[in-house]
Amino acid sequence: MNPRLHRLWKVYYKPTYRIVAFCLCTILMVLCFPRGNNYNYEYEIKRPWRHENITAPYDFPILKTDAELQAEKDSLMKDFLPYYVRDTIDEIANMRAVRGVITQFGKKIQSYTPHDVSTDTLSALLITSLSRQINKVLQRGIIDVASAINMPDISEGRLILVNANLAEQYNFADLLTPREAYVEVVRLTALDLREYYGQDSRWTHKLLEKIPFSSLLIPNIHYDNTKTDLATKERLENISIFSGKILAGQTIINTGDIVDAHTAQLLNSLKYFSENQTNFGDLKWSIFLGELVVVGGLMLTLFLFLYYFRRDYYRQLHFINLILLLITFLVCVTGLLSSHSANISFIVPYAVLPIMLRIFTDSRLAIYVNIITIFIISFFAYNSHLFIFLHVPAGVIACIALFHLNKRIQIFRSSLYIFAYYMVMYHGYQLWQHGEIVFDVWTITMFAISGVLMLLTYPLIYIIEKLFGFFSDVTLLELADTNNKLLRELSEKAPGTFQHSLQVANLGQELAYKLGANSMLVRVGALYHDIGKIVNPNFFTENQVQGVNPHKNLSYEQSARIIISHVSEGVKLAKKHRLPRQIQEIILSHHGNTMARYFYISWCNEHPSEDPDLSVFTYPGKKPKTKEQVIIMMSDAVEAGSKSLTEINDETIDNIVETIIDQQFNARQYDESNVTFADIYEAKKTLKKKLRNIYHARIKYPELIEPRETDESQQEK
Repeated sequence: MNPRLHRLWKVYYKPTYRIVAFCLCTILMVLCFPRGNNYNYEYEIKRPWRHENITAPYDFPILKTDAELQAEKDSLMKDFLPYYVRDTIDEIANMRAVRGVITQFGKKIQSYTPHDVSTDTLSALLITSLSRQINKVLQRGIIDVASAINMPDISEGRLILVNANLAEQYNFADLLTPREAYVEVVRLTALDLREYYGQDSRWTHKLLEKIPFSSLLIPNIHYDNTKTDLATKERLENISIFSGKILAGQTIINTGDIVDAHTAQLLNSLKYFSENQTNFGDLKWSIFLGELVVVGGLMLTLFLFLYYFRRDYYRQLHFINLILLLITFLVCVTGLLSSHSANISFIVPYAVLPIMLRIFTDSRLAIYVNIITIFIISFFAYNSHLFIFLHVPAGVIACIALFHLNKRIQIFRSSLYIFAYYMVMYHGYQLWQHGEIVFDVWTITMFAISGVLMLLTYPLIYIIEKLFGFFSDVTLLELADTNNKLLRELSEKAPGTFQHSLQVANLGQELAYKLGANSMLVRVGALYHDIGKIVNPNFFTENQVQGVNPHKNLSYEQSARIIISHVSEGVKLAKKHRLPRQIQEIILSHHGNTMARYFYISWCNEHPSEDPDLSVFTYPGKKPKTKEQVIIMMSDAVEAGSKSLTEINDETIDNIVETIIDQQFNARQYDESNVTFADIYEAKKTLKKKLRNIYHARIKYPELIEPRETDESQQEK
């Protein structure tokens, strides 16, 4: 890359990234807004209207009520005739079928006829007569009873029968059911046989009832669902859903007015047209621009808040990514849910946002981001007033419940606290607005589901730590366990360093409490800050056996290199064991870019006429940038310096603390951090007090001049 472009990239990459990220998230959130849900008012019939005055923004017709529409539909459908279709009649096929039945019936005919009746003649007569009568009832029409029951009063109503291309009106009574057709065929065929055998031929009727020809009477008139539905649709399309019209500027309702049925219908009509005019396909760019301006304005306040008040988080892009990801995710999820059901947004666990930000940042930022997010969602949430009333304080409760996260049970407790808050405040709101409490099972269920979903925060902590390189108090608690593999190795190979680290952790944690820093991070950083001494433990005073000093055989330069190397070796071990980046930075910065003064001064004293190579005696670390790194630098130097005191009293302790802190300050080690003079003063005071407590004089027990029996021996006697 061109050097000039590379310089420009380094200068403008992060500012450009922040601006682009905020703009893209703003656009994405607006695109996820549910179209048509910008008109959400909650009201009840015969209750006062508690919202602002409503005036018609444009002309719109009044929707008819469901009852009015149903009455018109019933009136139109009262004389509606269903459509049926007639099948063609195949007379030859019918005769063939009758012949088959008579042939199969065969010799059974003789058992139902007199002896003088010829079976062959009778069979021929039956085939001819049954075929003719079946064709006759089919010409009249056998209706499919199963389809006829789709229409009421089939015995009294009428229908339209389609035969080929001809449609005619028929009475249902003029048609035959399969049972009626069977009875009719039996009657007519019996008459034909009596004309041949005489009127006293009563055996003919009994014979016909035994012949199984009922299966031949297949319905040939069927209900035509397609034509009926088409005709129904054409008829109902003529019904208008409107009755009357409201003109632009006309007052619909004022605050305090009682909502009656007519006013409710006017509000429903306004809501209907408001929704239909803002469907995404017909989106008005003015509305989209308005949403973009409002959401962009809120996101701008968040950007400025980070820039002016939380520069520590503003500088680090992974914090920006986490904040924008959480906000955008919640807004888009709520938008998608609200597009299906307006009231379902209460099921979303909004408290997850302040919980996650409280764990990885601080309460002030978490609460502000939660407020911005709830304001954005309230533009389309169900009952925005109630939505803000519930979820903004819930975020504060979540931050309070997790003020010091050191137990998993705290997340469970926070979900219970938030659920209890939802329940109490929601029903309190009902009591305030309506004067009574109505237990809405669905809303309570949504609150309960939201509380359960908040428990997913715990596994999310691990995921976010891996994705963004963060660490939580839970992770710090795990790292602070002295049974940790790396700390166990330190205690075994460098026991003096391990004890020194414990003392630095105690001093640093007390300083963190006083200066408002992350005490758990300070403690863990102090435990691991000298982890690099594992490589050459015997070259450090606290690990040396009395009388054995390996530096006696080395030059000052060699000794300085070994001492200084514990910083780089510590960073290597931290990376190998995957310690959080913040712990690695503490290891790298706990000596800053100061010098190994003992060896530097010793070299200068032996070589007064020579100029030393400062790089040999200078630590390769960075100046501390955070308050936690400064605290560990102070605590480490003061604890080590206090071990060099030959005489320990208040004066020597005060002098060593003042000297070491002033040396670091004069070496400009605090320049890149956010510590103030007040912090330095408080740090000195706290370190002096803690060291006095550590090295306090103990009471000297007197010796017994004359031995005598103890109380225990006397008691035994």
